Amino acid sequence: MPPKKAAPLPAKEAALFKTLLAQYEARQLKKAIKTADQILKKAGTHGETISMKGLVLTYQGKREEGLELVKKGVALDLSSHICWHVYGLVHKQEKNYGEALKCYSQALKFDATNMNILRDAATLQAQLRMFDTLEQTRLTILKLRMSLRQNWVALAVAYALNSNWAACQKLLEEFLVLAKSVPPYDPEFSELLLFYITALERNEQYQTALDKLVQAVESNQIVDRMRTSIIHPRLLKKLGRVEDATAYYKKLIARNPDCYESYQAYFEHLGLSLEGSSAEDAEKIISELETFAAEFPRALVPQRIILTVTKGEHFERVAKKYIHRALKKNLPSLFVDLKPLYKDQEKCQTIQTIVEDYKTELEAAQGSTGEDAESPTTYVWTLYYLGLHYSAIKDFVRANELLETAISHTPTLPELVMAKARNLKRAGDYVGAVASMDAARELDGQDRFLNTKCATYHLKAGDVEGAQNLLGMFTKKDAATPAKDLEDMQSFKFLLEDGVANMRNNHLAIALKRFISIDGIFLDMHEDQYDFHSYCIRRFTLNIYLDIIHWDDELRWNPIYIKAVVNACKIYLRLFDEPGLAAAQTAPVPKADEKKSKKQVKKERIKAAEEARRASLLDKEGDETNREKKDDDPDGHKAISVEDPIEQAAKLLQPFTARNHQNVDIWIMTYDVAIRRKKYLQALRALESVRAIDASHPQLHYRLIDLQVIVSTSDQDATSMEMTLLKEGIAKLAPGEQSPAAQNSQYLQANGSNADAILAAARASHRLGASTAEIEETAHLLLQQDVSVDHSLGLEALSLLEEIKSERASEFREGCRTKMPLSTVFLTAEQLAELRKEKQEANAATEAGQKAENGDALVIEPSGEQA
Repeated sequence: MPPKKAAPLPAKEAALFKTLLAQYEARQLKKAIKTADQILKKAGTHGETISMKGLVLTYQGKREEGLELVKKGVALDLSSHICWHVYGLVHKQEKNYGEALKCYSQALKFDATNMNILRDAATLQAQLRMFDTLEQTRLTILKLRMSLRQNWVALAVAYALNSNWAACQKLLEEFLVLAKSVPPYDPEFSELLLFYITALERNEQYQTALDKLVQAVESNQIVDRMRTSIIHPRLLKKLGRVEDATAYYKKLIARNPDCYESYQAYFEHLGLSLEGSSAEDAEKIISELETFAAEFPRALVPQRIILTVTKGEHFERVAKKYIHRALKKNLPSLFVDLKPLYKDQEKCQTIQTIVEDYKTELEAAQGSTGEDAESPTTYVWTLYYLGLHYSAIKDFVRANELLETAISHTPTLPELVMAKARNLKRAGDYVGAVASMDAARELDGQDRFLNTKCATYHLKAGDVEGAQNLLGMFTKKDAATPAKDLEDMQSFKFLLEDGVANMRNNHLAIALKRFISIDGIFLDMHEDQYDFHSYCIRRFTLNIYLDIIHWDDELRWNPIYIKAVVNACKIYLRLFDEPGLAAAQTAPVPKADEKKSKKQVKKERIKAAEEARRASLLDKEGDETNREKKDDDPDGHKAISVEDPIEQAAKLLQPFTARNHQNVDIWIMTYDVAIRRKKYLQALRALESVRAIDASHPQLHYRLIDLQVIVSTSDQDATSMEMTLLKEGIAKLAPGEQSPAAQNSQYLQANGSNADAILAAARASHRLGASTAEIEETAHLLLQQDVSVDHSLGLEALSLLEEIKSERASEFREGCRTKMPLSTVFLTAEQLAELRKEKQEANAATEAGQKAENGDALVIEPSGEQA
C-alpha cells in the first residue's frame, strides 16, 4: 500500500515554502530558518518544511539536530520527493554516497521526472561505478530534455563507461548530424570528435575512424594534435598499412628525437620489444637505433636504448663512449640514467670496469696541460659516479672511501656530501648519515631541497623533533605545528616517514595517526572526483574524463598508500596481540615535560580563541561552509584507542581483497589479519595468492608453517567442511607427507645462502617450538661470509634472539658489527648517545671554522679587545 499523501499547505504558507527553497539555494541560511519557523507555526507537522529546516541546520554546523529533523520530516511525509531528496543531500554531505543514492531512488518513485534529482542520482551512480543504472538515468534525462546537447554527450559517456561502445557510436552519430556551423579550432567539438573516433576504433571500424580523423585534422576541427599523433599510426597499423604507420612513427621521432615513448611505440609497432628481446630482434633494434643516432647525432635516447638491448663486446664499446661523454660533460644524473642496466650483472661489472679505468687515466694525467687535458671537475664527477655505483652494489666501505676522496678534492659540492650521507644510510649508519646531510645542508642553507632531504634523514634516524624544526622553516608560521601544516598540504613523504620514525621509536599513537592520515587523503582524492562527473560533461573534456576514471580505479595501488596501510595494520595487530598497549601509549605526559606541556596548552588556547573569533565572523556572514576543520586528535590517542583494532585492519585491507592483485605485502598482511580473526579459509587464499606471485618468497614459508601449526592444534571438528578444505589447500601448498619441521629443515638446506630465507627458517623454528640452541644456530648462519645481509635484516634476527632470551644475542650483535663495519644500529643505547654527541661537536667545530673563514665569527685578539 503506497504511503498516504500529506495535506497541502495553505496558500500563504505555500508561498513562504517557495521562499524557503529560494533562500536555501541562495545560502541565506538564517533567513531560511526564520521562514521555516514561520511556516511551522501554522503547520507544525509539515514534513517538507521540517526536512528543509533540518537541511539548513546541517549547513550551519548543527548536524545532529538537523539530521533528527530530516528524519522526522521523512517520517511525516513518506510520499514527498522533497523529503527524500533532502535526506539524500544530508547523506551526501557526509559522503555516504550509497545511502544518498537510495534516498534519491525513493524520491524518484514519487517524482520520476525531477531533473535535479535525476542529475544528482546520475552523478552518484558514476561515483559508485554503477554504470548499468547510469545508462538508464542518463537516457531518462535525455528524453526529458533533448534540446540540451550536454544530455546527449552525458548519455554517450555513460554508454562508454559501461563498455557499450556500439550504442555510444550510434548516439554520437545522431548528435553530430545536429551539430552545424561549428567554427575551426573549437575545443569542445574537438573533444567530441576524438571521442567519436575512439568509439569507432573500439567498434573495430578502423577505416571510418581514420577517414574521420584525417578529415577533422585537415579541416582544423581537432585541437589536441598530441592525442591525434597517438591515434593515427595505431589506426594505420590495425588496417594493415604497416609502411604508412612506420613512416608516421618516424615523423614523430624526427619531431622530438629525445622522446623515449616515440621509440617505444615505433618498435612495438614493428613487433619488437626493448625489454628481453631475442638475439635476432636485438640486431634489428640496434640497426634501427644506429640509423636514428646517425640521423640525430645530438639525441641521447637512441644511444641509451642501444645500451639496454646490446650485450657483450658491443655493449662495452658503446657504453664506454656514452659514459665518457657524460662524465666529460659533468652530468650528475649519469648514475640514475644507467642504474636500470644494473639488473644485468655482466653489464654492471662492465660499467664498473669502464669507470674505474677512466678514473685511473684521469689520475695518471693529473697535472698535465694542453688541449687534450681533462677538466679537474671530470675527476670529481667520476669519483661521484663510482661512489654511487659501489653503494648500489652494497660495497659501502669502498663507496665511502671514494666519496671521501671526492669531498677532500671539492668540499663545497653538496652532491658529494649528500652521496656520502646516502651511502652511510644504506650501510646502517644513521647517525653519520644525518651528520653528513646536515653538512650538505649548511653548504646552501636556503636550498629547500637540501633542507627537506636533511629532515628526511633526521626522521630515518628517529629524530622527529629535529626534522620538524627543519621543516618548520618552510611551513606556515601560524600553524599549530609544522606537522599539522604538512598534513594539511597532503605531504605524503613527510607523513609516511614521520609515521615510520614514530613507529620505530615506539610512539604508536602518533604513528598510527600519520598512516591513517594518508588513508584519509587518498579517500579525499577519490571523493574529490565527485564534482568531475558533472564538470567534465559540462566542459566537454570527455577523453580526459575517461582517463580520470581509470586513474581513480588504480589510485590505491600507489606504493606510498600500500606502505601506509601495511604499517597501520602492523600497529593494529600489535594492539590486538597486546591488549594493554593502547593504554600504555596514551599515558599522561611525564613530569619532566610538564613545562613544555603548559606552553603547548597555552599555545592551543590562543589558537582556539582565534578560531572562535573566526567562527563568530563566519556566523555574522552566514557562511559556515568555509570553517577550518579542527583536529580533534592531535596526538593520535583516539586513533589508537579503538575497541576493535583487528576489524579496523580488515577495513583498511578491504579495498584490496576484492581484486586479484599482485602485491605480496598486502597478501601477507591479509593472512596475518585473517588468522587473528579466525578466518582460516581467507588466510589460505592469501597464501595461495602469494605462491602464485612468488613461490619462493620467505614470508610464504614461515606463514605456511604457522597455518599448519594452527590447523593441527585447532579444536574444530576434523571432519567439518572448513577443516577439509584447509587440509586440501595446505596439501597443495606443501606437497608430500613431510612434517612442518622436516619442511623447515629442507627449506633451510635449499636456501642456505639467502638471508631472508634463513631468518624465515629461524622464525619457523621458533613457531614450531624448537630449542633455543637450534634457533641460535639458524640465526647465526646470517653471519657466514657467503650470505649477503643488510642491517635491517640483522636487526630483525637480533630481535628474535632477544625475544627467546638467547645468551648468544650479544655475540650475534658483535658479529653484525664485524660484518657491517659502517653500521651503527647494532651499538648499545649508551654507545649511540656518545656517538651522536661526538658528531654534534664535530659539526659545531666545522660550522665555527666556516664562519671564521667568512669573517662572521667572533674573534678574540691577544690584547683582549673584540674585533
